[in-house]
Amino acid sequence: MSVSKGITLKAGAKKGKKVSGHLTIAESANRQEIRLNYFAVWGVKEGPTLLINAAVHGNEVVGVEVLRAMVDYIDPKRLSGNVLAVPIVNPMAFNSGLRWDPYDNIDMNRIFPGNPEGTMTERIAHSFFDVFVREADYIIDLHSAEFPDELIPHIRIRVDEPSREYLDLVVSTGINAVWKGPSLKGMLQTESYRIGVPCTTIEIGAAGKIIRDNVEVGTTAVKNVMYVLGMLEGVAEIPSHQIVLASNRPWVRSPIGGIFKPAINLGQFVKSGENIGDIIDPTSFEDHDLISPLSGIVTGLTNQPIVRSGTRVTMVIDFDREDLTKHLVEAPALPNSKPKENEYLIDLMK
Repeated sequence: MSVSKGITLKAGAKKGKKVSGHLTIAESANRQEIRLNYFAVWGVKEGPTLLINAAVHGNEVVGVEVLRAMVDYIDPKRLSGNVLAVPIVNPMAFNSGLRWDPYDNIDMNRIFPGNPEGTMTERIAHSFFDVFVREADYIIDLHSAEFPDELIPHIRIRVDEPSREYLDLVVSTGINAVWKGPSLKGMLQTESYRIGVPCTTIEIGAAGKIIRDNVEVGTTAVKNVMYVLGMLEGVAEIPSHQIVLASNRPWVRSPIGGIFKPAINLGQFVKSGENIGDIIDPTSFEDHDLISPLSGIVTGLTNQPIVRSGTRVTMVIDFDREDLTKHLVEAPALPNSKPKENEYLIDLMK
């Protein structure tokens, strides 16, 4: 069953209004409706349609709070264009408090644009893509690190040959760090790009946690994009250079069991051979040093101190302080923006 065919949200738009609604997608085993809830803010002036979404992975909840704050903040009478906001794209996973629906065990961010005749996850992905993604001119896709880890705020680029429009969207967020990785079939940003809709994926904080500073990172990024697109009046503060890192390098894993006591912080520069934490033996209280295998930036850190052999505890991505040309990309001049210093770069060069 798919109810998305033929639905066009803009057909019912009323300029200057902020509305909420839902699409009924399917049914649970006890015949309860499975819905995609959404908010729509219809501006009074012409402009692009921006889709903001969160919880493609059900336990990545900081994006839900970012959407709540932005829907509350945006005044439709001061808005040029339209905003569509879908706070929970994966309701089955969200209700379970897990990354994906435990019943069909499918990662939604690998099966877009979905399948109207497939599993529950595939049907929801299809309706979301068909109704919301196809109506958007730009997309901000909000994510967090996998439980129990935390990552530095960053943009994920998973488009092999990004256009200037796509890269400008990435820069306009004002996020300091960008991770570049290979394109993966079925990812929202990859599949939306195939149909001509630029989508920037922002990773903020940790799954299962809502921290004020991380929410501020998200809301600031959304506002910056809207300033640059001319949807809201304001000036986006854009780093003069973004740090570009290789995506998803192997995690540093504990060689033994025990309690991990980190000696590092997210965003910190560490040298090869430096002690980055201790593994405490809970049976003897002896310390075992954990050594960084390379020089680079601490981009990931576990929130779970109880470890065993092979548990991932931190991620360090290569960063050469002697040759910054490997890692820095100068931001282009964008409308309604002004340059600022990259806070990470200031700290990394100390």
